[in-house]
Amino acid sequence: MERPFYRPSVSHRFSVTFWIESVPVPDIIDASFQRITGLGRELGVTAYSEGGENVRNRFFADKIQHGSLVMERGVMLLTPLSVLFNRQLLGGKVTYLNAVISLFDPWPLPLTNWVITKALPVRWQTGDLDANSNQVLINTLELRYQDMIPLGAKL
Repeated sequence: MERPFYRPSVSHRFSVTFWIESVPVPDIIDASFQRITGLGRELGVTAYSEGGENVRNRFFADKIQHGSLVMERGVMLLTPLSVLFNRQLLGGKVTYLNAVISLFDPWPLPLTNWVITKALPVRWQTGDLDANSNQVLINTLELRYQDMIPLGAKL
């Protein structure tokens, strides 16, 4: 069967592998999330207005900014990742994570990977408890990261 590389990728086949101090997190549950947002970067700029020039500004490159990596999944038993988040957010030892987010094709072979480096757990939020609802209770985990490196065939 031919693999068409000209088709856009679907976004629902993905997984995450976390690394803590060069050791992969062994739990397969920690690779599964319902949604991940925040893969991106932005070049900050500084506007400079020259004297006598009222029509336009010059822009100078500043620092590259990364957003927050926000991951959502259903509330479940404690896993190595949730234990690490809990320890971090209780004021424990600061621990940075690295992660590889992989997007797969139907076969399932990796199409694209994003390497996230020096990510710091900064937020853990549980959704609303609602007796009138029959929806899955969602945990939201947020990381602030230093760098994002896209790898792979499709960008």
